[in-house]
Amino acid sequence: MQLRDRFEQLEWLVPVGRTGAYELSGPGSEAMAAIGIDIEATRALRRRFAYACVDWSERRPHIGGALGHALLEIALKKKWFVRNLDSRALTLTAAGRRQLESRFGLAAEAVPA
Repeated sequence: MQLRDRFEQLEWLVPVGRTGAYELSGPGSEAMAAIGIDIEATRALRRRFAYACVDWSERRPHIGGALGHALLEIALKKKWFVRNLDSRALTLTAAGRRQLESRFGLAAEAVPA
């Protein structure tokens, strides 16, 4: 299951009408703050806050916008993922697998290696 799907399941990400945009619920804001994302600073950036953005490789939506970027930066900073040198691909680390399972309830077998 993807992170966006899980965040919707937990009702942390709430769709805004039919625009493709998302808003964070109270528990969603708390969860993002708990991993180190400054929600107010993220909102203040000159880009859309959060929206469903179709991934070019898997053709499934992921979290785009300032929130998606903040999640990526935190995951890289905390070494949950590492960038592959020759592509835009990311590799999930063992620590990342543990964190995705404990923080977000993503079963280890559901998270791609």
